Amino acid sequence: MEDTSKEQAKQTPGSETPTPDEKSDRDELKEVSQQFFRTLFQAGVYLARTSVNMLPEEPREHIVSAGREFTRGLATFAHELADNFDKIVDERKEDLRKDE
Repeated sequence: MEDTSKEQAKQTPGSETPTPDEKSDRDELKEVSQQFFRTLFQAGVYLARTSVNMLPEEPREHIVSAGREFTRGLATFAHELADNFDKIVDERKEDLRKDE
C-alpha cells in the first residue's frame, strides 16, 4: 500500500510556505497602516503650520526656532529619563544578586 498522507499534505490548501518575495497579509497591513498614520501626521503638521506661515517672516522664524528648541529639550529629557531608568534597573539587579 502506498503512503498517501504525504501526497495529501502536499495537496492541502494553505500548507504552502510563502516565498521570501511574497508579503504576508500581516506585513502588508502593517506597512499600509504605517503609511496611513504618517500621512495623517503630515496633514496635521501642515494644518498646524498654516497659521504660522501666514505671519510675517521675523515672527515666523522665532516660532520655528522655539519649536526646534522645545523638540530638542523634549528629546534630551527623554534620553536622560531613559538613562536614569537604566541606572535604577542596574542597581536593582545588583541588590538582588547580593541578596542571593
